[in-house]
Amino acid sequence: MIAIRLLVGTLLVSGLAYGAAEAGAVTEAANRVDQLAAKAPQAVALEFRMLAAQSLQLRHPDLARRFVAGVVEQLSDGKGIAVSSGVAVALARLSPSDAVSLAKSAAERTPGLIIALANWNQADAAVALFRESLSRGQARLTDTFPLLALAPLAREKPEEAARLFQEMLATISFDALDPADALRLTNLTSAIASAAPKLAADTYERILTAVSAPGWGEQVPMAMAFPTRSATITTENARDTLLVAAGSRLHALAPERLEKHKSLLARWDLSDPVTLKYFRPGSGSSIPPPATASIRQRMGQLRGLPTDADRARMAIALAAEIRALPAGTEKLDLASGLCNLSTEGDLGKEALAAVAAALAAAMRDSSPGAGNYMELASLVRYEHVPAPAEDPALEAAMAVLALREQLVGENGFTLTAMDGKAYNLDALRGRVVLLNFWATWCPPCRKEMPDMEKLYQRFSAKGLTVLAVSDEERETVAGFLRKQSYTFPVLLDPGGKVGAAFNVEGIPKSFLFDRGGKLVAQAIDMRTERQFLAMLQQAGLE
Repeated sequence: MIAIRLLVGTLLVSGLAYGAAEAGAVTEAANRVDQLAAKAPQAVALEFRMLAAQSLQLRHPDLARRFVAGVVEQLSDGKGIAVSSGVAVALARLSPSDAVSLAKSAAERTPGLIIALANWNQADAAVALFRESLSRGQARLTDTFPLLALAPLAREKPEEAARLFQEMLATISFDALDPADALRLTNLTSAIASAAPKLAADTYERILTAVSAPGWGEQVPMAMAFPTRSATITTENARDTLLVAAGSRLHALAPERLEKHKSLLARWDLSDPVTLKYFRPGSGSSIPPPATASIRQRMGQLRGLPTDADRARMAIALAAEIRALPAGTEKLDLASGLCNLSTEGDLGKEALAAVAAALAAAMRDSSPGAGNYMELASLVRYEHVPAPAEDPALEAAMAVLALREQLVGENGFTLTAMDGKAYNLDALRGRVVLLNFWATWCPPCRKEMPDMEKLYQRFSAKGLTVLAVSDEERETVAGFLRKQSYTFPVLLDPGGKVGAAFNVEGIPKSFLFDRGGKLVAQAIDMRTERQFLAMLQQAGLE
């Protein structure tokens, strides 16, 4: 920890002499992220530094490179330091060559870095790494599944995907296939089914043959639910789960080849399309226990309740139930999901404080990542919930948010509206600007737009400009707007470049600038008319 603190701290403070003159406030904010991250646990400290690097990349690439260099040096010196998915993704995005070097230097890091490279349009590098690990006997099924399923390889290079899949199959002993790998292989096969249908069908048959061996997987708990159009097939052990999973997919791909396995599959009707509903890799049972299932079910109903008061009452009750759950990732996932839902609209301070406290409690009971700290920090900073007890990692997360706010102040842009008119943020000085990021498919976005229209009609003559930005295709946005009567400008952001510059990781998200172009407020989720009015007051509009 000391090494990274000294390295990055020295680079930021003394090695960037230009910073004080040319990037003053941003450099100071970056320094603070570095200093506070040094006090956080090692794993999340690396993630915070990479979050800072990603935020700085567009406007301050030299600062970003110094954060990346510090992280790479620490990982290179400490071979036993794990590379989290967040760090892996950031490295693949900002410095793929370093990601490849780190993957080669430590075999345990290779799978995560392969996934990250594949997801950031570095498929060739990912394939090369996989083949290298395959040649050393270090590759696993878990490495290949994300590579083929998440990367565009099977879609863009079907022949290459098929060759890679065959190379992987050559390393597998089907006679000794364990249940976890059998399920992974079944899912992996579906990823290449469109690229190589015959190869996929052959593999499904080999899986069925393997799992039909006497006694295979009958004593291994692997509970699943497979909904069809007319019913839900449930399984309790690995043998039945794999028979349904592989059999149903073979039926969809080559039904005539199921005839020889008819007696094995006679208990189930696989003629309808079958999907896998509940599956958590590594768990003994994939069907959530009753308490967890009940919480998830009611969380799914939260958005549909008629009033914010109703949602607030349910959120408070759910927060209490989540806090009572035993420690673990399930508890943390539920608390995080409830937080995401509870910031939609105006649930009030009591509800937000309750869900934030549930998240903080779940984090204390598990091993949270930087993303969890960022979520809690957003609630504290933008929803004004009480901060939990002093926590260096939370302070570092708050510092990342402060850095992003400094960068937002630099992010001028020019985008074209649906009517062809160009809008420039800098040119709107003298007016209050509400910049809203949204999409046609987003229910909370659609829900807040009528209130935005009311405010635009009410305050436009007093100096309010509303800019609604979507990164969707023009035709999609136009089709939506034809059914509406909104008069504020709707801007197109091809490729989402402006959204990325503003660190928009979820929508809706709104930024409010005063007449001098200063960021005075932001909303991390859907706002009501009352909440928007409170924001506008901060910009001097009454």
